[in-house]
Amino acid sequence: MEFTHWKRRLQDHFERMGFNLRIERLAMQDIIKLEATHGAFLFFPVTINLYERMGWKMIAIESHHPDTVEDAFAEAQIESLFQLTMVTFEEEEREFLLGFYSNTGRYLTDRQSPTGQLLAAIEREWYDGETIRIETFEEFPGLFVAPPFAHQAYAFAAAEGKWHMFVGRTGRPANDYRFDGAVLMPHRIADNELFTMTPLAVAIDDTAGLRDQLREERSEIKRFHTQAMETIRDYDPSFGFAWRGTVTFFHGIPVDPFAQRLWLEDGQKRFRIMQKASQRILALGDTCTEAIHALDEAVSAGEPDGTPVSAVGQLILGIWQQFESDERTYLTEVVCKGISRTQAENRIRHGLARQEAVNWIERAQNGRDHFQFAGLSITLPHRPPGTIEIRREEEQR
Repeated sequence: MEFTHWKRRLQDHFERMGFNLRIERLAMQDIIKLEATHGAFLFFPVTINLYERMGWKMIAIESHHPDTVEDAFAEAQIESLFQLTMVTFEEEEREFLLGFYSNTGRYLTDRQSPTGQLLAAIEREWYDGETIRIETFEEFPGLFVAPPFAHQAYAFAAAEGKWHMFVGRTGRPANDYRFDGAVLMPHRIADNELFTMTPLAVAIDDTAGLRDQLREERSEIKRFHTQAMETIRDYDPSFGFAWRGTVTFFHGIPVDPFAQRLWLEDGQKRFRIMQKASQRILALGDTCTEAIHALDEAVSAGEPDGTPVSAVGQLILGIWQQFESDERTYLTEVVCKGISRTQAENRIRHGLARQEAVNWIERAQNGRDHFQFAGLSITLPHRPPGTIEIRREEEQR
């Protein structure tokens, strides 16, 4: 029978093995859905979806095991089931067959095949040797991956004897990671994600070349994050400590931006740094160098008329999350009680340098907020502009 009828061949194979099948054909999506049970081989029912996506012949399996069955045992059973399906096909027919265990987001394949070597290269270069387990809203994925360092999802497919790399058009949510690239939550692939081809391609049998390209993709993004952090910290050594719960600004630049290196639809790259809350662009470039230069200019140009932002202004503008660096617009008056303005400035400046955390006492939506920082008790309006009152912490008691 021709390989084009691979779905029918698998269906017949399951029936010959003694599986009880309930078959549903989803004609609009060109999917065959098998609800399968087997009294001797499987301890639980499974759903098997047979479909094609981006050139892959996908065997997606979902198990319906009870809580009493351990997930690792269920996965081992599914892996054995997948290996049994492979014997239905000749070796050359298996090249673009790919299994997917949807319960854990794990891909299943013959590890000695070109596809297996592709997966092994991705795991080694992008997942530090760990097994790929994707989180996805996509019900029928192909070979999609969302590595922790990246700002887009990736897809891989074969064409004309080469592996081609695609990127998703849905950018990664900014709250998935910090400005330095540290992962806060896994990147989940969007439902019905659309992918566009990048110029990156390598011969299917060129494993070394494949690993080199994967390694460069990861290192380029890491370099971008590192250089962006170093650029802002040249002006503000305390930048980044807001990830402990404090928000501050330096020269009008927020500590809550995000950096992304994106592939565009025309195959070009775009490096950008944006303010997370307002989606306002801080720096943009076609290369890492261009973006870092633009960021350097944005940070260094934040002093209006040569007047530096005060330490009090840096702290308060950050808490109010105001983008502009002209503190006089927002700080109507700074009233210091029991301490001079100079002493308060010095304490706050040292507190920022030591990366101290703000201790919130009260946050009132329609009143005045109260917090402690650097040995000072500070009250301010919940929203700008307004008067700032600063006391020694011990005097507040």
